[in-house]
Amino acid sequence: MDGRSVSKVIATRWDRLSRSASETCRLVDVFAADGAPELVLLDDPMDLTTIGGRMQLRLLGVIAQGEVERLRERSAAGKAHRKAKGLIDVAPFGTHVVGGLLQPDRRPYICLLESRAELTRADLLLEAFSQAAAAGSMHSAWRHLGSTYGVWLDRAGMRRLLLNPALRGARVGKRNKTAATWADVVEGAGGEPLIAPEEHQKFEAMIRGAMARRNTADKRVQHVLASKVICGHCGTLMGRGTVTRSDHGRYFCRNEECEWLIPRRRRNSIPERPLLEAVLEAMAGQADVVAAAMERQARRRDEAVASAPEVQKLQDDRQRYLGYLANGDPVQTVIDTLDQQIAALLEAGSSEGGHLLELRAWALRRQRVIGVFPPGGGEMVPTSEVEVTSEEQAVATALRQSWERNARSAAINGEAGIGPGIWQEIRDLLREAVVEDKRLVRIELNL
Repeated sequence: MDGRSVSKVIATRWDRLSRSASETCRLVDVFAADGAPELVLLDDPMDLTTIGGRMQLRLLGVIAQGEVERLRERSAAGKAHRKAKGLIDVAPFGTHVVGGLLQPDRRPYICLLESRAELTRADLLLEAFSQAAAAGSMHSAWRHLGSTYGVWLDRAGMRRLLLNPALRGARVGKRNKTAATWADVVEGAGGEPLIAPEEHQKFEAMIRGAMARRNTADKRVQHVLASKVICGHCGTLMGRGTVTRSDHGRYFCRNEECEWLIPRRRRNSIPERPLLEAVLEAMAGQADVVAAAMERQARRRDEAVASAPEVQKLQDDRQRYLGYLANGDPVQTVIDTLDQQIAALLEAGSSEGGHLLELRAWALRRQRVIGVFPPGGGEMVPTSEVEVTSEEQAVATALRQSWERNARSAAINGEAGIGPGIWQEIRDLLREAVVEDKRLVRIELNL
């Protein structure tokens, strides 16, 4: 109407155009303006050229809005009353309400031209349920009804319809439209079941299980050596497979044109258990190198923490108060407080770091447990079990013993023989393991 393309608006009554008081006032101003289209109300003629006509039309808008609000109020009260008495309020497709309870809707709904057969809504719903249960897909049931019978239901609502517990005779409360779940489900209290309860519950479990698997971030099982094993002949990342009629994994070269072939025309491959054992033994052989890298990183971290601005400021304050103490001022309490603050900052900084520092802290804790270090800290005390002269040697010894022990366990049980801590150590430390001629030839570590 703004473009003056409409010359006349015809309606039976004003409430057919609007039932809002504010919208009525806006439209009255539009129709009363110069050059506006003519308004024709067949049952209630109005003259908008007069003040009385415009006032009367605005009053009709107020009355119409009052009717809408009153209707909403009565509907809400009726729903609350029916819910309190345990009566069904809304019937899903394929059912209808009889005496406050759901019953299958077996009234004729469509007639097939070829066979002259009459189908009810209940028949269509049962056919859609059978189609969805057989295919495991709501989309197939929706398409089947539409393409076969021309009944195109709400595509997004098909899942909510077939998962509705009311179809198995349950009474349900408020529905969560997004998750297709219902509150206050009371089995057997909703009326005659259209679908057998056991069959419908089994179907619901199947569909919700598929939904949960589909919504999982990563459906793959990550193995400890995944994306770590390299074919030494062609440089291709080796994949993991399962031996036929066995749960034993095997890593094999995925390059179809790999130059090295073993007898029977199989490409470079190695079983997972001996490979995992060899990797842990190789890591144990480099325990000294790993411990040295940990020590270097720990020193760099300690230096960074000690040179932090907040630590330097406390150190400067401590030196200043030491000067005061030398002059005879009673500031020993302040110095003790500063020492505690500096120690707390250094300890907080020493607890941070990458996987190497976390592993180093674990190794030192283990050596304290076996008596290499006193439980309360202090100097090292060599024992008969292990002879060490420094923290670096203590860390190397702890790592070597742990990796050798888990290598023996992995040779028997594979991945199941190593703990979650060792699993994470391999993932963090191992960069790649190179396999040639069905054996491990070298490893590279993230140091």
